[in-house]
Amino acid sequence: MSNQEEFENESIPVTYCLEDAMSCPEYRDARPIEMMLSQYYYKSGNVKLGSLVSEKIRNHFTPPERFNRSMLTNVDAKQILTDMIKKGNIDGQYHFVAVYRIFTDFCNYPKEFTSFSRRIIQLELELDGKLLEYDSLRQSVQKGIKSHPILIMPYKRWVEHKPTGDERFNTFNRQKVVADKLMKILRDRKILLKE
Repeated sequence: MSNQEEFENESIPVTYCLEDAMSCPEYRDARPIEMMLSQYYYKSGNVKLGSLVSEKIRNHFTPPERFNRSMLTNVDAKQILTDMIKKGNIDGQYHFVAVYRIFTDFCNYPKEFTSFSRRIIQLELELDGKLLEYDSLRQSVQKGIKSHPILIMPYKRWVEHKPTGDERFNTFNRQKVVADKLMKILRDRKILLKE
């Protein structure tokens, strides 16, 4: 009897695997378990269960957010971004890639770069002692988003992303730090609510 035959009829309960995955400190640590489980169910023809397992693990680490639409006014947006600029969290126009990602994903801001930039310009933000200008901001966001393939993806994918050694980690990491800080502020102010 081969080793493979010995293990053929063995099975581990899905609940045990899920508990193990969700006990990991971060999603990237749980990802190998998620991949193994979803591949197992896809190969055995149970696509529905494979998708369910994957969704359950992802939602554990990035629970769905609900935007409280009446809460983020232009006054609030200006105050939040001004504070982040003063504290050095946003130290250049390139950081508005992170602002774009969070505001478009969660705060009902337009996804089109031109419309997003116009909306930000309306806040009359100062950076390095000068008011932000539309053309310059739009170009920074448009160019910045293309500087790394993950930056065009929704924030949920940013949380899941595990940079590899050969990619430009600092490009992504600088934006992720700003996005994470902005998410924390929005949650603390109850502008984003966990469901």
